[in-house]
Amino acid sequence: MIIMLIGQLCTLAPNFYGTVIILAAAGIYVSIFGFSNLPSWVISVLMALVATAEVGVRGLRSYLTKDYKVSRMYSVNTVVCNLAGVVVADALLGSLIGVTIWELIVGKALVPHLESISKVLVRLIILAILRFMCGIIMIIIICNYVLYRV
Repeated sequence: MIIMLIGQLCTLAPNFYGTVIILAAAGIYVSIFGFSNLPSWVISVLMALVATAEVGVRGLRSYLTKDYKVSRMYSVNTVVCNLAGVVVADALLGSLIGVTIWELIVGKALVPHLESISKVLVRLIILAILRFMCGIIMIIIICNYVLYRV
């Protein structure tokens, strides 16, 4: 169960194969305790969910973010680094001075592309939620038909 929860957390990151980790955890459990009562449709549904989450969502991510001037990595890194820099500047210089200095020096990378970055980030968040939901459905199916019935 812990491995499946780790896989569930990995579904939120675009470069980790969280649903594959969930499927591997179920496979390890089934291989240890046997395939005696496992319905064949469960394996098919789990494989379809993995394919949807990993291949389908990745293809959809490429399609939804291809027409923007900023890349996916630039969008995420700019926002994360800007927020982290503001927190560090606030801690070192105080909130008003820290934010002002940070935005004058480094915030220039975010402001010119703010509209494009926000659109890319919204699309990435929606796709992460889709992968997360595939992982939730997989865990529910595994708990109902694998963990408690094998």
